Amino acid sequence: MRRSRAARPLVAVAAGALLALAGCSPLGGTGTTAAGGARPARTGTPAWPAATPRSGLAKGLVLPLEAYMEPYADTVVIQQAVDRLAAQCMKRYGYTYTPPARGLTPPPSSDDANMTRRYGITDRDLAAKYGYFLGDSDRTPPPAPRLTSAETAVLTGRLAVAPGAKKAPERIDGKRVPHNGCLGEAIREVGPRIDESLASRLDYESLRRSQSDPRVLAVVGTWSRCMKAKGYTVDSPLDAANLTPDTHHGQASQADITTALTDIDCKRRTGLVKTWYTVESAIQRQQIEQNQLPLGQLKDRIAAEVKAATAVLGRNP
Repeated sequence: MRRSRAARPLVAVAAGALLALAGCSPLGGTGTTAAGGARPARTGTPAWPAATPRSGLAKGLVLPLEAYMEPYADTVVIQQAVDRLAAQCMKRYGYTYTPPARGLTPPPSSDDANMTRRYGITDRDLAAKYGYFLGDSDRTPPPAPRLTSAETAVLTGRLAVAPGAKKAPERIDGKRVPHNGCLGEAIREVGPRIDESLASRLDYESLRRSQSDPRVLAVVGTWSRCMKAKGYTVDSPLDAANLTPDTHHGQASQADITTALTDIDCKRRTGLVKTWYTVESAIQRQQIEQNQLPLGQLKDRIAAEVKAATAVLGRNP
């Protein structure tokens, strides 16, 4: 039910670039899901998710572990830097490579915390329009550039853009191809591969642990009774989206909207979001204290990677 990114963006940048070439969604596309049983909607305009919720019951809330996660805006910067370096590398081989535009298929949340829906939906204005649906998640990725077999080999170091494709020859037209092609060279210049799974794992663990805390159990029970008084039988806010079936093909029905608004109103009356957030924040502070060294290293490496990518984009093409 949660959006999770288990691998570091630099690894995902390469995979995302290859998927984009194959006509699939790049990193940050519509394949992600949101907490609270969010359903993808078919309408809306692309908009980057805010790093911190700007409205609703989760407005201004930031969990401690978010300091060790890479926000979507930084991910796009890294993607763009890798694309520019790859294009410059391709030019050395006599090829003109135009990478797909980045940032056009943003995910529902800026990072794995997904605060706007971490404890179920929290924004009443959005719920009034979309119910439990995301509102703007159905986006078509930009078209993949058409590449010849030689261009594919130089760009990727592989004979095809496909999982498990065979490696390309070490030399093409007499010129040595970089390891993993121009994309591999570009990634190495932006920074070393970084494993971000620790922050994601701890983030998932804190949410799981918080659900058994007596304070969370109490407030969820109060919320459930509030919903029961309004005619809805549901034990957890994370299951509330299942109260009304999707019978309108990705569009919120009036029943879906009414349920969503009732859900949020019960959260507001019971103080569910604030209580749950307070409990989980304490858990994450303990996690950070227990993992200070690796988390500190992760934060420093992400910052270095973003700095390097920004420097690349600041150069004259």
